[in-house]
Amino acid sequence: MYVNLYPNKALKRTRRILLWSGILLLCGGLSALFGEFVARDEIRWGWAGGALIVSAVGMLGFAVGAGYLQLKDAFFSMTPERISYRLTLYGTEQTIYWDTIDSIHASEHALVFELKDSRQMIMRLGHIQSPEIANHVSVSIQLAAIQQHVEVNQVPVSAQQVSL
Repeated sequence: MYVNLYPNKALKRTRRILLWSGILLLCGGLSALFGEFVARDEIRWGWAGGALIVSAVGMLGFAVGAGYLQLKDAFFSMTPERISYRLTLYGTEQTIYWDTIDSIHASEHALVFELKDSRQMIMRLGHIQSPEIANHVSVSIQLAAIQQHVEVNQVPVSAQQVSL
C-alpha cells in the first residue's frame, strides 16, 4: 500500500507561496542592504547582517519555489515486511520492520510503536495534511498489526482473533 500524503495541487500551491514570499524577502533584504551601504553615511553592521539573513532566506524560498531545490515526497508505504513513511516535505524517511515491533499504541493524534529493543518511534498523524488520510493510515496500520500478530492498544494478540 502506498499513499502520497501531499497531493500535486497542494504542492503547487506551497511552491507558489514560497516563490512569491522568497521574491518579497529577497527584494526587501537587498533594498535594506542597498540602503545600508549606499544611502547612509555610517554603516550599521547589525542591520546589514539582518538584511543579509533576510536576503538569504528569500533566496532559499525563491529557489524552492522556482524548482531549483527539490522537495522530497511525503508518503506512507506499508508492505508485509515493513512500514515506511515521510510525513513532511523536508523530513527524513522512517522505516519500521514488523518483526521489530512489540506493540502499538494508537490515539487520535499519534501512533506510538514500542519496539522490541525498548525504543519508541512516534508517528505524528497531525503532520499529514488531510485528516481523512491520517485516519486511513492509522486504521490501516492497526488492521495490519492485527494480521501481523502485534499487540494494539494493550489488547493481547490472542483476543484479536476474528471468529466467523
